[in-house]
Amino acid sequence: MSALLSLDRVSKRFGYRTILDNICFSLNSGEFVMLIGNNGAGKSTLLRIINSLMKPTRGTISFRGTNQKEHLQEWLQIMGNLSHESRLYGDLNSKDNLRIFGTLYGVKELNFKINNILEQIDLAHVAQLPVRNFSSGMTKRLMIGRLMLCQPEILILDEPYTGLDQHTFRWFQHYLREFHQQGGTVLMVTHQLELGLELATRVLVLHQQSIRHDVSVAGLSVDQCSDWLEE
Repeated sequence: MSALLSLDRVSKRFGYRTILDNICFSLNSGEFVMLIGNNGAGKSTLLRIINSLMKPTRGTISFRGTNQKEHLQEWLQIMGNLSHESRLYGDLNSKDNLRIFGTLYGVKELNFKINNILEQIDLAHVAQLPVRNFSSGMTKRLMIGRLMLCQPEILILDEPYTGLDQHTFRWFQHYLREFHQQGGTVLMVTHQLELGLELATRVLVLHQQSIRHDVSVAGLSVDQCSDWLEE
């Protein structure tokens, strides 16, 4: 059975600077992979390439055994992305933002689901407030709500815990655990090693533009991960 996603010798250069060099790994359905690396290692660039927001300089990305570019619409339909950019409309309120994305993804019973999600992410009381007036934590909660609404099969997460308060922190950890237990696939970049190891089944270490370690989390400790980052 083909992997959900495979990268074969993916590299990225900006001018004379190499950001990623011959990245090779596969992501199977139902895996929860934590990608770690020091600042500047190329983690966000790698996720942007996987998300189809950036083209690699060379290399191939396969989606279910075929070139990702040939099935880009299907990939985008099953993929949920949480990054540093909110991609929310600041002049619109929470409901309108979710309604736009829900309509694009063909979500049924949209109004009911929007109201339910706003309750879950504790934004129902500010549902009519323009998003530009939100705090960073409120914005992140709405971004998570968008993921919940569109019900992707795979989550691509870039530092998802940033900006979350303690209550939302715990709730989001529970959401990720349930998503994975129900068969969802996750690729997550995080510096929160302890939280990541609670959920992940596998760890990738990006160091000096390449994947240096690709290991199961069985028996893996925060100290070992920290040691790899200090190599």
